[in-house]
Amino acid sequence: MMTRRLRILTLLLLGMTPAMSCPAQTVHPDAGARGKLQAVCEDPDGCRWAVTDAGEILRSADGSAWTVLDFNAEYAGYYPQMDFRAVAAGGGSVMVAGLDAGGHLAVFTSSRGTVWSARSLAYREGGELQELDVTPCSLSYDSLRDSFFLCGTSGTLFEMPGCSHCNRLNRYPVDTLYARVPSGYSATLLGSGGFRATIDP
Repeated sequence: MMTRRLRILTLLLLGMTPAMSCPAQTVHPDAGARGKLQAVCEDPDGCRWAVTDAGEILRSADGSAWTVLDFNAEYAGYYPQMDFRAVAAGGGSVMVAGLDAGGHLAVFTSSRGTVWSARSLAYREGGELQELDVTPCSLSYDSLRDSFFLCGTSGTLFEMPGCSHCNRLNRYPVDTLYARVPSGYSATLLGSGGFRATIDP
C-alpha cells in the first residue's frame, strides 16, 4: 500500500484530482519527462522513483526536484525500446518492468539508478527451463524474503530473489493479478474480478 505521502506525491506529479485516472495524465516534472506516468514508488531511504510509457526512469530525493533518465535513448542498440509499466525499490536496488516494441516482457535492475542490467526471467517448470512473458501490472519488494515480486496477466506472481537462477513462478486462478501487498510474514494478493487471497510464503 502506498503511504499517504506517496499518494500525495503521485497526485502532485500528475497534476490531477484524486478522481482522475493515472495513465491518462502526462508527467511534466522540472526535468522534462515526455511520457505518461505508469508507476511510482519510494525506497526505504526516501528516494522516489517513477516510470513512463516512453521508457523514462525518474528519480527524486525530495519529491520536488526530479531527474529523468531516457532509457530508450541511453541504451539504444543495447536494449530494446521500452514502455515501462512498473517500478519497485528495496534491498539496495531498484527494478523496472515493461514491454518492448514487440510486446514482450523485459525487466531491468540497478543499484544506483545510473547503470541498468537486464534481469533474467528464466524459471523451471516441469523440469524444463522457460522464460516468463506476460504483461506486468506491478512490482513490489519484500524485505523479509529479500525478493522482488512481479504481478501480471495470466494470474502471474513471479518471485525474483538476489539469485537470478532462483526465480519462482506461481499462477493463481484469475485473469490478472494486480498486486502483492506484504503484511508481516504473509501477503495479500489482489486480482481481477474481485480476487483477493492471503498467502503465507
